[in-house]
Amino acid sequence: MSATSFSFSRIVLYTGFAATGVAMALPGSVLPALLVQWTLADSQAGLLFFLGWLGSSLGALLVRGSLVRSLVLGTSLLATASFGMAFGSRTSCFVWMAIFGAGLGATMTAISLLQAARHAQHRGIELNRLNLFWALGACTCPSLAAHSLRIANIRGIFSAVGFFFAALLLWVLVMERDQPVASQPSRLAATSAGPTSWLSGLTRWPLLIILLMFLPTGIESAVGGWIAAYVQRTQETIATTVTAGSCFWVGMLCSRTLNSTFLLLRRSERFVLGQSMITIVFGMALLLVSKTSLGILPAVFLTGFGLGPVYPLLLAQALQYSENTVIFFIAGLGSSFLPWLTGVVSTSASSLRTGLFVPFAGSLLMLALGLRLLAKPSLPPPHAASK
Repeated sequence: MSATSFSFSRIVLYTGFAATGVAMALPGSVLPALLVQWTLADSQAGLLFFLGWLGSSLGALLVRGSLVRSLVLGTSLLATASFGMAFGSRTSCFVWMAIFGAGLGATMTAISLLQAARHAQHRGIELNRLNLFWALGACTCPSLAAHSLRIANIRGIFSAVGFFFAALLLWVLVMERDQPVASQPSRLAATSAGPTSWLSGLTRWPLLIILLMFLPTGIESAVGGWIAAYVQRTQETIATTVTAGSCFWVGMLCSRTLNSTFLLLRRSERFVLGQSMITIVFGMALLLVSKTSLGILPAVFLTGFGLGPVYPLLLAQALQYSENTVIFFIAGLGSSFLPWLTGVVSTSASSLRTGLFVPFAGSLLMLALGLRLLAKPSLPPPHAASK
């Protein structure tokens, strides 16, 4: 691959990675329209989220051996599932959502590892750039979805996503090649580990770490997935609905950008982690008590801002005990379970506000467990880790 084509390859893969951010935020951004189109109850929408994010967790485990073949698999699943979501029925949408999530997990993991292998000397910088592009994609999704719904419908939106990932699939098939085996990241060996090694690897982490890894991704998915529907029911204005979704992702983008640069170097890990967890609790509490946009928008921003550095810092702690990839699966289970439980509670109580007490309770539990972690005599220094 020539220098010119390699540079263009980088642009294409960065664009594809940003598109996975759009795709990850898309179900939550168009949730009000999905509820109407498929006449779903909140509990059914929660199941839709559960299947999607569980599929994403399992999709990451599909990446093994050739990274290019894994990327072909991921983009194939994404393109197929996007068209399935566009033309599927009220029943089949659950299957397509699970496949959609699996494609996202495989695609994001394959691109991350492929770029890490190609930039082994500056791996940390490369992965940080990728995650910033992902966050930018997630930030733009609510606005893109709102504008698209004015001129099209759910079928048109998911079809556009399908065509994009089909085009990316063609590029990968024609242009991308694996790096030599010697330059592959050493952690790739962990992705081929069997279920027995995953289970034995659980014993390497303290129970406190395992419980904590489950929560921040769950709170992120629950709030990010349900906020558009909640704000629409509370405010009944398109502008506030779109702005609320954007505020959440912008808050996360800002805090991850700041804490991956100079701020984390100037402040202790204890301070950042403790302050962030307190910010999440405060943001969630403000969201639940606010009934106007003047309270809801700052609440959503604060929740996203607080969530930003928590997962990377907790992951840094976990990786010091073991680099077994099952820790990523545990985090993925949280992102599947809490959105689903939010929908179940919302349907049972006939109130989405009541349903949002699920991520609020999760934030309180995370703060309590986090304070126990911070109370330990010493915490090892943070490592470079990214979601």
